[in-house]
Amino acid sequence: MFKKITLFIILFSYFSFSQNSEDDYSFEYIETMNNKLNMKFELDNDIQSFRFDDEIISYTVKPNTGLRTSISANYRFLTLRVGYSPKFLEDSNSELRGNTKIFKINMTLFMKNWMQTLEYNSTKGYYVDDYEDTSHPVTFNNDEITILPDLGTKTFTATTAYKFNNNFSFKAIYNQYEIQRKNAGSFIPSFTYTYFTLSNKSTGQDLKISGAVLSASYFYTFVINKKWYSSLGLSPGLGMEFNKLNTLVDDGFIKTSNHELIFNINSHIGLGYNSKSFFAGLALKGIATTRTDNSVIKFDTQRSSFILFVGYRFHSPKFLKDSFDWVEDKNPF
Repeated sequence: MFKKITLFIILFSYFSFSQNSEDDYSFEYIETMNNKLNMKFELDNDIQSFRFDDEIISYTVKPNTGLRTSISANYRFLTLRVGYSPKFLEDSNSELRGNTKIFKINMTLFMKNWMQTLEYNSTKGYYVDDYEDTSHPVTFNNDEITILPDLGTKTFTATTAYKFNNNFSFKAIYNQYEIQRKNAGSFIPSFTYTYFTLSNKSTGQDLKISGAVLSASYFYTFVINKKWYSSLGLSPGLGMEFNKLNTLVDDGFIKTSNHELIFNINSHIGLGYNSKSFFAGLALKGIATTRTDNSVIKFDTQRSSFILFVGYRFHSPKFLKDSFDWVEDKNPF
């Protein structure tokens, strides 16, 4: 089922994009960078923790790092991003809390007013914090921290979005591939599909969550002068999540499942510098999600994150230009 949904998303995006002709932006509002290769370095703290709760025991599960780096490359309609958490970003007490390995890969396609994003995230290595046992209260000291080296999470996310205003550049905010020259905003509806797994070989626990959210976003860019800009965005969304939890016990697996309606609001505020060669900026993001309180595993219902980026535009090498010219000639997106 998961493979069928993924294939459908990719095929739907391809046929939708292939029906669009060449961008007909107003160059008074947007300056494109079709012949430039964008390279960007990013630093963010968008790493989620979660909490286990039952009638007796509760505790928080955290990774032993709060920061993640990414390197991305963009040319014309394609962006590739690879992220990881280098060892020097781990907390100094990694001997007590264990090591965390983080990997992310992202591919984004921009075709006229459409945007399609496919992303895979993997995190392995957590530790237990804020442990509470109502039957036998225990307070962990530093030398009593429980490490969960085999606990890992994997997330696949696919998002399809469409902007209505040709004079608004979502690329100028998302990957700085274009430059917004005049103030503009746009309504951007989107559909996001997520598949999440959590497993721990040591304890025999396995959680699978699949969900879909339909969002109605609005973004606006304020051009401060020719090179500086500020951006705002708000994105309320409504969707469903389906949860399956398997727990290994002496007699076999205990299986529990449930589904729930979720409502979330994402917010965005950013400030950046965007010239023909150099670009940099900072963005703050917030997310609030309503979920029921009867789930054993609870994710953060409210959290915020930041992303700091710096990049440079290079003249594209001839082989890259020829390759993309060939693709566009064969498939005139």
